[in-house]
Amino acid sequence: MTRRLFAAAMLAAFAPATSWAGDIPSKPILTYATAETMISACFAAQVSAGHANVNVVVVEDGGRLIAAARQDGACKACTELAQNKAIRSALYAAPTRAMANMSFGAKRDGVNASLPGAAFVPGLVAFAGGLPVKTAGGDVIGAIGVSGASEDQDESCTKAGLDAIAASLK
Repeated sequence: MTRRLFAAAMLAAFAPATSWAGDIPSKPILTYATAETMISACFAAQVSAGHANVNVVVVEDGGRLIAAARQDGACKACTELAQNKAIRSALYAAPTRAMANMSFGAKRDGVNASLPGAAFVPGLVAFAGGLPVKTAGGDVIGAIGVSGASEDQDESCTKAGLDAIAASLK
């Protein structure tokens, strides 16, 4: 009798959790394999264009590292910049170019800068090279950051990384 009461109590205790768990929405995530695909595409774009060697960092939507790689001879200090670009892009759900425009204006002359002091926020990267990874529905699931070449060249490499996985973001 005691065993039956215990079993019934356990079923009653876990029944609400089981039904509640079905109500939690699911979302896609970036995998390590996807991050590797993005990194390979970035490196291929860099080689094809003849830019300076780069560092690539891919993070999940909370800014935590999934994968990072540095080409031989790439700027050593730029690894941290690539990571900061990826983190800020994931957390703000925006390209780091937008942060540069807010801080310095589109022409980098300070004219029309909506938040001139933004460049001085610790960890905020106010130049291009970080892009969020978004699903077709607009949900941010991570970001990619590239550093080592010019900001426009870094951003072109990040775009190549996103293009490589575009079909899987539906």
